[in-house]
Amino acid sequence: VLSISVFLTCAGCGDDPAIDSATPVMKANSNQPASDETPVASATASGERRGFDGLKFAVPAGWKDVPLSQFQMGIISAKFGMPDAGPDVSLTLSRSGGSLSDNLDRWRGQVTQSRGEHTETLTVAGVDATLIDLEGRFAAGFGREAQDGWRMLGIIAPLPDQGYFMKLTGPADQVAAVEDDFREFAKSAQRD
Repeated sequence: VLSISVFLTCAGCGDDPAIDSATPVMKANSNQPASDETPVASATASGERRGFDGLKFAVPAGWKDVPLSQFQMGIISAKFGMPDAGPDVSLTLSRSGGSLSDNLDRWRGQVTQSRGEHTETLTVAGVDATLIDLEGRFAAGFGREAQDGWRMLGIIAPLPDQGYFMKLTGPADQVAAVEDDFREFAKSAQRD
């Protein structure tokens, strides 16, 4: 029960202390390092379709793969940076169980809101997914200091076997700069 609680608490979190440059890059749909080389964030070609956990997405140009930390491996499927928007913007993809309301409450617990939240429904991989938009003091956890003026856009898609999570975080103005790309990315999801 403890391990399930820890997993549910961490799944979809995606934010952790600075990435160790010696952390291996992960292959999509795998828990095995891609190589023994030191990882370097790599750019994605415009509109390149990539698979993660049984879904394929059109990844916007300029998004960069970010190596996963040892803690994230097995919890987070992929992590992207958006350097054109700003150095602190990141998107994580993950899967987890638990109810929609429990997972939304977990995300709400990470933000001391400076404005009311916004939620909406959008279609992701053929299912009605929930998008939550929170702004304020963001506490990523994992020993990181809380940050004021941050924004989180999170999407939970209730797939038949498990929930699928997309979590975009960063300073509010930087997240706003990639919000349209993020929405298009989510809507591009197709099952393998």
